[in-house]
Order: sequence, then structure tokens, then C-alpha cells
Amino acid sequence: MKLKKLFFFLALLAATTMNAAPGDNNPIILAPIPPIPQNGNPARSPILTPVFYLDGYTLTAADNTLGSTVMLLDEDDNVVFTTYVSIEGDIQLPTTLSGTYTIEVARGGITFIGEIEL
Repeated sequence: MKLKKLFFFLALLAATTMNAAPGDNNPIILAPIPPIPQNGNPARSPILTPVFYLDGYTLTAADNTLGSTVMLLDEDDNVVFTTYVSIEGDIQLPTTLSGTYTIEVARGGITFIGEIEL
């Protein structure tokens, strides 16, 4: 049952993020990895997902991204790029990267995970 709820949440997240894409940029679909609660009870506050868009090798930081740490991991889970988002705007990714990467965005004790193609 929990797995069905997770898939429903991810599908809903994907649909709402896809509708928010400005221009020709490709939104990055991120899903939160909920932290393990200290007291065993899940958090009741909604999680604001950071919004990023990818256009070529330019990662545009949009809503809810200030103070985030962005990491790209290769297929062997090696960190190949990391940066701290201190202002909302563009992040230039290394043009030496190509292929599919896992993107992890850490903000406020919550990690969001997605996938990008370069």
C-alpha cells in the first residue's frame, strides 16, 4: 500500500512540475527522500520541492533553491559535481560530463533526488 502511495505522489509531482516549465527549458523532476522522524511520527508539514530547469549544460535555479547543495552522481554513485546555491540563477555544469546522472539536492535536512541527461 505504501508503494502505491509513493508512485501516486511521484506521478502527481511529475505532472505538476511539468506544467510549471517556463519556455523551452526542461524541468528536473525531484522527489523528496523523507528523513526518518525522531519520534516515529511522520512530519505533517508539506515539503516544498526545489525547482530547477535544465537547458543544455545550464542548470537554472528557480523557486525554493536558496541554501541548497546540488550534487551530480555518476552511475557508480561517485560525486562528479557539487555546488552550493547562494543566489537563484544559473549554474554552469561542466561540459565534460555526458550521459545520465543522478541529481541530489539537499536543503533543510531533506534530500531531493532526480535524474538528468547531459
